[in-house]
Amino acid sequence: AGPRAADGLWLRTWIDFFMGRRLAPFVPTPSPIVKAMLRLARVGPGDTVMDLGCGDGRLLVAAVRDFGATQAIGYECDRVIADLAASAIKQAGLHDRATVYVADALGADVSGASAVMLYLSTSGNTRLRAQLASLRPEARVVSFHWPIEGVEPAATAPAGGTLLRLYMGHDLQRDK
Repeated sequence: AGPRAADGLWLRTWIDFFMGRRLAPFVPTPSPIVKAMLRLARVGPGDTVMDLGCGDGRLLVAAVRDFGATQAIGYECDRVIADLAASAIKQAGLHDRATVYVADALGADVSGASAVMLYLSTSGNTRLRAQLASLRPEARVVSFHWPIEGVEPAATAPAGGTLLRLYMGHDLQRDK
C-alpha cells in the first residue's frame, strides 16, 4: 500500500473514532515511546503484555524481542491494521510468542496480563475501566498521554512532550 492508501486508512480511523466506532484513531506510537512505555512497566521475562488497540504491532514485537516478554497479545478492531501487525510479528519471527486478534479491545479478557499498554483516548481508557479492574493487583498499565479518569497514576514519566502514566492493578480495583 502506498502513501495514499495509508492516508485513507488513517482518515477512516479518525472518522470511525468520531462516530464512536473506535476507542481511538490509528496513530502509530513512536518507537522511542514504545520503549519508554515498556521500561516504565518493567516488562521482562515472564510477562504477558497486552496492547489494546495494537495498531501495526510495533509494541508487541518490542515487548518480546527487546524486553524478553514471554508473550505479547494485541487487539485491533480494524482488519487491515491487524494484518500489518501480524505481518510485523511474522517478519520478526515471533509468531510463537506474539498474537494479534482482530477484535474490539472492549471484548478483551485482560485478567491474565501482567502489563497492559494503552494509547487510546481519555474516553477509550474510561470505557475500559471495568475490564482493567479484572487485572491482578500487581499488574501494570501504562497509558501514553491519556489518563484513566478517576484513577491516580502510581507514577508518571515524561515522553515525547507529554506523559506516560503508570497504573497498578490494585489501584484500578480499588477505584472502580
